[in-house]
Amino acid sequence: MPDVKSLAATMQEPPDWRNPMHTFITETAGFERAELLIWNFSRSELDVLLFRVVGPIDPYREAIDAARFVTDYDLTPIDDDAFYAYVEHETREMDRQLRDSFDGKHVVLVPPVIYHADGTTRLRTVGRSEALESVIDAVPDAIDVTVESIGEYRGPARGTLELTDRQREVAKTAVEMGYYDVPRDASVADIADRLDCAASTVSDHIRKAEGAVMVGLFE
Repeated sequence: MPDVKSLAATMQEPPDWRNPMHTFITETAGFERAELLIWNFSRSELDVLLFRVVGPIDPYREAIDAARFVTDYDLTPIDDDAFYAYVEHETREMDRQLRDSFDGKHVVLVPPVIYHADGTTRLRTVGRSEALESVIDAVPDAIDVTVESIGEYRGPARGTLELTDRQREVAKTAVEMGYYDVPRDASVADIADRLDCAASTVSDHIRKAEGAVMVGLFE
């Protein structure tokens, strides 16, 4: 049996390498991340991608409509905080160079690939241990790579990937304060006091977080 491991890594691309829409997210208030859910690179000159973007849809629409390398797109709202983005764009030379790092190796890239608003990209790759090492070694020198962890692959925590940063903060605080203990040690009002926000805001974030986790668990 092959020695198969899971490797989580964070990449920092220089500004001139970064995808312009990722740069837009880093420079525009209100955006947290874009999650690349699935992709099709079968056409050599065209990338076909599906993202889940956490942020306001209207500014993104204006930016992608003006992006010259994008040939077609469609945006579908999820809620007030996120939307899906189907994108077709010309294959850039730097994207091709990065993909070459994975070609011919016994590895698979596990979605989502997450493009954060701080300019970093986080990805997870599963494959033979020696192949994972060769992928990291083959990444272009212009890209700074930090290996976060190597271990057994236990599947994605799908529901938690659907949370915004604020929903994650509220849910984490609720757990820490005993909101989910039996009997319950903290109320919505208690959590709101801790986070210095309205109880209605906490209730809304908890409801959305619980819904995302349940959908991720059973979908």
